[in-house]
Amino acid sequence: MKRVYVIDDEQSIVESVSMILEGGGYEVGAQNDDKDVVDNVVAFGADLVIIDVMLPEDTGAGFKMARAFKADERTRSLPLIMLTAVNEAGIYVGKFSNKDLDDAWLPVQEFVEKPVVPEVLLAKVKALCPN
Repeated sequence: MKRVYVIDDEQSIVESVSMILEGGGYEVGAQNDDKDVVDNVVAFGADLVIIDVMLPEDTGAGFKMARAFKADERTRSLPLIMLTAVNEAGIYVGKFSNKDLDDAWLPVQEFVEKPVVPEVLLAKVKALCPN
């Protein structure tokens, strides 16, 4: 069974994403902050990581976490999905899309918008991490 690690400060998001993924046959681990994320993901044995863009203490935490995963040889090859309500909230100028993906600036493979549409999330996870 493939393992997905979810990082989001909202417990309700973690729970709903976990239910969707578990229903799709994935094992899920999670945390609600950005503390020791690389070590925690390695300890869990994740095959894919879903990262929230913004945490309460740092609106750019997701970017930093994505770069930390790509900088560490243990997690460099892990596929990353960025979970975001940024486009809807209008916090950043413009909208994020796959045209913004960049190995240095934003090293993730996909975006998933909040509120999460279960079929969209599962399709993106399965494309990057087939069960």
